[in-house]
Amino acid sequence: MDLAAYYNEYDHQITTEPATPFFESTPLPAHLVLPSVMANLSDGETHGAEVAAKWNVTTKWTLTPSYDFERIHMHRRAPSQDTENGPDTEGSDPRQHARLRSHLEFPRGVSWDTSVSFTDRLLAQGVPSYTRLDTGLTWRWKEGVSLSAFGQALLRAQHLEFVDEAGATNATLIRRSWYAKLSWRF
Repeated sequence: MDLAAYYNEYDHQITTEPATPFFESTPLPAHLVLPSVMANLSDGETHGAEVAAKWNVTTKWTLTPSYDFERIHMHRRAPSQDTENGPDTEGSDPRQHARLRSHLEFPRGVSWDTSVSFTDRLLAQGVPSYTRLDTGLTWRWKEGVSLSAFGQALLRAQHLEFVDEAGATNATLIRRSWYAKLSWRF
């Protein structure tokens, strides 16, 4: 069994600060520009813990449960006027994960791996929590050669994992999938 806890401090984190507004006549029509500048007027800390275990139910069956949680706290420094970066950072990380992995060995080199996991919601992004189920069979035909078939994200046709409102990355939409793999190690 493993238990880990941590605490981290962060200084001078990025903030978006308003600059002096001005009027601009080009391009037409004339308009008011509300500029912003980047600054480092935020501090914060993270703390969390994880517990994991490995249980040999039998000589052929292993269960590996785990649970972790994390909290992020951001604090604006004077004279920051940024009211978005702190809550966005705090709400863009799931507060908790829970997982259960199972590995079962059968005769003739066949094994079955299954994993079910729960991921908490992302408050700032409006991403709901989700549960994911992955499973796969592997046949070790002979030393160094194996054939596997896997299914991933089997509980739903698709689920959302992340949204980047700034547009730097695309939203991460995970679809149910299947694949086969032939491995030859020499």
